[in-house]
Parts: sequence; structure tokens; C-alpha cells
Amino acid sequence: MVVKSHRYGFLVLAGLAALVLCLNTGCPRPASGKATLTTLFTADSDSLKNTLIKALMNEKAVVASEDIYSLTVTLTEVALDRVGVAGDDEEETLKEQVVIFQGELELDLLNLTGLSEVLSSTEVPAGTYTKIRLEISNPRLVLNDDPDTEITNVQLTANGHLFIGKTFTLEDGEESLLVLDFGGIHLVRTGNGRYVLTPQLQADLTITSAEAQASGEIADLDLDADTFTLLLTDGSLAVDYSAAVIFLETDTDTPTGTEANLADGLTVEVVGLLQLDGSVVADSVRILPAAP
Repeated sequence: MVVKSHRYGFLVLAGLAALVLCLNTGCPRPASGKATLTTLFTADSDSLKNTLIKALMNEKAVVASEDIYSLTVTLTEVALDRVGVAGDDEEETLKEQVVIFQGELELDLLNLTGLSEVLSSTEVPAGTYTKIRLEISNPRLVLNDDPDTEITNVQLTANGHLFIGKTFTLEDGEESLLVLDFGGIHLVRTGNGRYVLTPQLQADLTITSAEAQASGEIADLDLDADTFTLLLTDGSLAVDYSAAVIFLETDTDTPTGTEANLADGLTVEVVGLLQLDGSVVADSVRILPAAP
């Protein structure tokens, strides 16, 4: 039996409103120094489900939205293309790729609650960026009428190499949130039980805080200050849990934990308000089972 996850889910790339847009093809010399970029993944689950059903119905495979249990992919990498002028030579163009996430993150595109999944929080070179690249793999579809069966005969267009061609600038010392949003999908049933999945991606660089969730390991727990550091796959977040409820592994809807249950080395899921500086004011902290 497939058990539906209570994790808050993932991302889709929505309309890139960059802090500073490069309005012509000749982008300026990149700024020196570093900028802090915290990257999140989110999705409009209703939009995803509606576009999914529409695509299926157009192919005469009528599936009611409530009959679709999950559509899951594995995100393995997010990278940014950075460009500018190399050195003092105005004719020489600098091009490099900055990886901001690398790992294996399971995303259920139809099991989202409006929160964003924090992928990474790290320093990147200041300068002008022109493209966001994602790599996803292993798409799986589960239907409610057969929840024990995962349909893996799903093909990703472009072999899962996806990108958004948008230009934005990160200034030296700037702190930004990059929200990647699966704003829609195109899923076609081609016959013989096969499907072709084309995600429709958008991105938004924002200067506002965002409701988010992140999972990682506790470090530097300070019981007096009610803070700890959450170690992510890439980078870390500073967490203020002073107003948070704490869920134990065995808790479902009612939290029964206290800060006495927290310790360095525990794996937890934090839900709260993510600030521009990469810190989180937590609403809840859930202790997760230790990795096998």
C-alpha cells in the first residue's frame, strides 16, 4: 500500500521578476564579491492537477483529478549560468556555471500545500546570470484506483534537462530568495500505458520573505537562545525555534515534544517564515527518523 507523504513538497519555476534585469544583450561587467542566494522549490498543486487532467482528457484518457494520487520526480541539480566581461578585455566574455544544488530530492508535484522546499542557502559570485538549469529524473505516476502500483513508464522531454532563459543580477553583499516554481505540466498518454511528461517551469527572484519548509541536521543547538543551525545538502539555515511547536517521530497532528527532545545531530523538518538572510523563524520542528 502506498502511504501518502505529509511532507510539504516542492517546486515549479514561476515568472522571473529579477531584482535587476539586464535590458539588453550586452550585459555589464559582473560585480566583484559574493551574494547570498537561498533557493526554494514550490508549485501550484491545483494548477498542476488541472493541466494534467486537461492533457489526459485531450488524449481521450479521461481521468478525474481526484483519481490521481501522486506524480513524483527526483531533482538532482540546479545550476545558474553567469556571464560578463573577463578581466579588462571588453571583447572577452566570461561564461561559467554555478551549481547551487546537487543531490537527490524527491518531489511529489501533486502533493503540495503552498509551502516551499528549501534546496540550498549559499554564497554565489555576484554578477549577471542569464539562465537557470535543472536536472530531474525518475518520474513516477500513481493512480488512486491502483495505489500499490507505481507507473514508471513515463518519459521526460529533453531527457530531464530543463532550463529557464531569464536574466538577473546579484549585487555584492545582496541577499535574495530564488523561488523555482513548477507552474504547470503537460502529461500525455501515448498508448501502451506510456506517458510523456513536459514540466512548464518559471522562476522568481524576490525580496520578500516566504513560507517554507526545510529538512536537515541540527548543529550548534543553543537552548538559552532557542536557536540552532540546520545543515542542508548545500549550505545551512539559522533557525529560531522560540515560538515553534515540536513534533516527535511518533506524533501525528498533536505535538508532544519539548526543546529537551532536540539535540545536535538529529534530522528534523522545520516549517516557518524564511527571511532574506537565509534564517527561519520556525512555526514547527518535526523530528524525523534517523537515516538507515
